[in-house]
Amino acid sequence: MKNSTRQYLYSVLRQANQEFQTFAKKLGVSLLRTPLPKVLIIVLGAALLISMIPLVLTLFVIFVLLKIILSLVLLALRGPISSELQQVRRPYRKE
Repeated sequence: MKNSTRQYLYSVLRQANQEFQTFAKKLGVSLLRTPLPKVLIIVLGAALLISMIPLVLTLFVIFVLLKIILSLVLLALRGPISSELQQVRRPYRKE
């Protein structure tokens, strides 16, 4: 049982490695055929996209924390909610 699992995992990893090598070779050949300014634009665009991901995540976290803080401040300013609500008598409850 253990041996067949290892063989299966090995064959899957070997096939994934072959697929990756084939993709890398095709990418390398296409990059060699592409003019250098176009490759530079592609690389700069990819770098810009990669650098924007942390910025977007940071802004998202900042706005979520700001919303939580503002919600807590508003709740603190309103005071206890139960004092503003009137108790409703329900006919089916025994009091």
